[in-house]
This record gives sequence, C-alpha cells and structure tokens, in this order.
Amino acid sequence: MATSEIVLEETPYLNLTTKGRRTGLFRSVELWFAFEDGKLFFLAHEDSDWWKNVEKTPRVEVEVGEILFQGNGSLAQEKLDHVFSLFRRKYGDDQVNRWYGGQRSNRRVVTVELGKVLGKTPSQKMRPIELAA
Repeated sequence: MATSEIVLEETPYLNLTTKGRRTGLFRSVELWFAFEDGKLFFLAHEDSDWWKNVEKTPRVEVEVGEILFQGNGSLAQEKLDHVFSLFRRKYGDDQVNRWYGGQRSNRRVVTVELGKVLGKTPSQKMRPIELAA
C-alpha cells in the first residue's frame, strides 16, 4: 500500500479546493470523507456551495496531510447507501447520525477520482520561524 493511500485511509478530514461557479475564485472547505478503490467520497448538504462548484467545474485539488492531489469530481447519487456505510465504518454511527442526519437526510454524494500528486505542502513544524529583531 502506497504512503498516500495510508494517509487517505487514516486521516479524518481533508481540504477540498473548488473553483467558484459564479465568481471563478478558488474556495477551500474542510470535509470528512471516505476513501475506497482510489476514490474519495463525500456527503454534502443540498444547500452547500462546494458540491455545486464541483458539478460546474469538476477539476479540484485535494490536500490531505501534507500531500496535494489533483482530482476530478462528479456527482454519484446512486452510491448514497454505500457512501453512508463507508462513513459509518470510518466515523461511527453516532457521529454520522449527529453530523449527517442519517441516510434519510438530503445529502448529495460527490466522488473525486484522484489524479497526480501535485506536491507536498510544508507542515507547520517545517515552516521557518520569524525571529523578533
């Protein structure tokens, strides 16, 4: 198993960057996710803007830990039951019910197929410290 796959399976959340469908500005949002077979899965509230941005412009960037990926997103509503089961396995029934309202809630399923690794982002520990004069 590649290091990036281990990070994707063990990390509780990531940052997803989309291009705003109206403004064209890049927007980042921190999200819970599930990872299976090289794909990321998300549950979005129907009123959230980020999934609508993905629908209009599928190309996204995903930052997990210190790794930055390129990806292509799409809606996959037919996978709702499966994605809820992935989330329950990763986060537990109580947390999924608390934050996502259970399977009967109005959620959109977004999947992101990961592409190439764009690079690594420096960790807080590795950033230079500015010393006072």
